[in-house]
Amino acid sequence: MDSPRIAGLDVGFSTTRPTAGIGLWVDNRLELANCHGVEACARVAEAGDFDIVAIDGPVIPEGQDIGQRRSIERVFCRGLFQRRCKPGFSHVIGTGIRLREEAGTAADRLSIVTNSSRVTSIFPHVRRGAVVEAFPNAFLGVCLDDDVYAEMPMLRRGQKFGWLYEQWKMLRLVESLPGLTLKQQQFIGAKFQQTNHHEHQAAIVCILTGLLVARNQFTAIGDAQGGWFFLPPWSCWKAWAQETVCANLRQVNAGGAQVQKLLPS
Repeated sequence: MDSPRIAGLDVGFSTTRPTAGIGLWVDNRLELANCHGVEACARVAEAGDFDIVAIDGPVIPEGQDIGQRRSIERVFCRGLFQRRCKPGFSHVIGTGIRLREEAGTAADRLSIVTNSSRVTSIFPHVRRGAVVEAFPNAFLGVCLDDDVYAEMPMLRRGQKFGWLYEQWKMLRLVESLPGLTLKQQQFIGAKFQQTNHHEHQAAIVCILTGLLVARNQFTAIGDAQGGWFFLPPWSCWKAWAQETVCANLRQVNAGGAQVQKLLPS
C-alpha cells in the first residue's frame, strides 16, 4: 500500500475536559483533534474505513478477565524500564480498570471500521478487525540512548511522555524510522516537530505505530491472555532496551507467564 489509512486514538474518559486525542492519516495527510471521550469513536468512524486503528490504552483480548494482571505490563515495569518508560498497572481498581473498559469499548466500536484485507502485514490480534495497542512511552523510550537518559531530570507524575517526546524532536528520530516513505517521514516529522498539544502528540505516536504495523516494521511483545504492545522495529531499539526486555521476559516467564517477542516474518 502506498497510502494506508490509519487512525490513532489516545483514550480519554473525562466528562469535563476533552482528554481524548484523535489522529487520522488519510491520503498521506494527518488530521489531529481532541475531544471528550464519548465523542472520539464516533468521530473516527465518521472518517470512513481504516486499514489499522492504533489505540493508546490497555486492549485485552475479548472475554478475558477485566481485572487480570497483565504479564506484558510486568515486563515493562522492571529494570531500566522502571525509571525510563514504564506503563501504569491497568488492573488497579479505579483509573486502571476504567481505562481498560474505555479502551476495550473503543476497540470493539472501531474494529468494525477496519479493513485488514488491504494489509499484508501479519501481526497478533486480540479483537476482531485490525486494532493494535500503542504504548507511546515505550515506543519513544526504547529508541533513546543511555546518554540521553543520563541527562533526564527528576520528573513528576505525568511528565515523562512530554520529556520523551522532546528528545525525539531534538534528535529528529521520526525521519529515520524504517518502513515509512520519504514523503511520510518528512510530513509526519514536520507535524511531530510542530505539535505541542499533549493529546495530539500521543495521537501522532499512535499513527506512527499503525503505519509501522501496516508496513510490517514492528516489534510485538505480549501474550494471548493479556494482549500485545506494538513498538518500533527491533533494529531501532537501543542495546539497553533490547537487553532489558530479554532479561525481563526470562524473569516473568520463569514464574509461569508466556510472554513472547514477535518480529515480522
